[in-house]
Amino acid sequence: MRPNATTLAMRDPALAALMGAWSGGNFGSESPGTGQSDFGTDGFGRDFAFAGDASADFAAEFGADDMGADSWGADFGAAAPLARRPTPAAAIAAWHKVGRQTARTDSRVRLLEPNSGSTVKVQRYSFSVNQALVMGTAAAITASGNPDTTIRPQRVTMNAPAAGFITVTEIKVANVAVTVGGIGDAFEYSPIGVDMSLDMPTLSPANRATVLGFYTGFVPPGFVLGSAYTFAASFKGPATIVA
Repeated sequence: MRPNATTLAMRDPALAALMGAWSGGNFGSESPGTGQSDFGTDGFGRDFAFAGDASADFAAEFGADDMGADSWGADFGAAAPLARRPTPAAAIAAWHKVGRQTARTDSRVRLLEPNSGSTVKVQRYSFSVNQALVMGTAAAITASGNPDTTIRPQRVTMNAPAAGFITVTEIKVANVAVTVGGIGDAFEYSPIGVDMSLDMPTLSPANRATVLGFYTGFVPPGFVLGSAYTFAASFKGPATIVA
């Protein structure tokens, strides 16, 4: 059969319509004039959301949310939209909350590391001066020594086992006498004594602590005459940590 305009147009309806060789409302019909086809409203248009109610689906899938300025800008290099700036009241509240959390955290850390956050490391140490004695043999007490690190003594304790065992004439720390007259009893500075703290100067390794006094020769019950005994005077207080 010899081709005519209709058969030629049917070979490529879209090209025919573009070139103006096809007109009318039957574009895409299986046969001219029917008005219904798989490419019409019930077919191509509905399946691919180009006609009828289905156009709403296309708008939702490819609308402003997915292809608009916001998404395209973020995807192709433009700065993403910034979060909404908080109000001054909200910013202050957040700042105070962070401050409270930081302070709470610091207080808990100091339970494990008291020197956390400090450039100076200080702990409570004990420094002692000693003298060897023989039970029952009277002797002068001149216990003296230098600490290994800087210490600020706040209390001194002495291991006198009973009153009348040793008398104390002077306690000197960093060349400063912290006894200002009279004779005391070493038993007053017993570890079980109450409120026996003294205001003593800071003692460095370059200075000495000295306890002067006298062992009376008294042998308390439970001790053996002629046995060795070490007298100890201990100075306790904050000190720099020894590395």
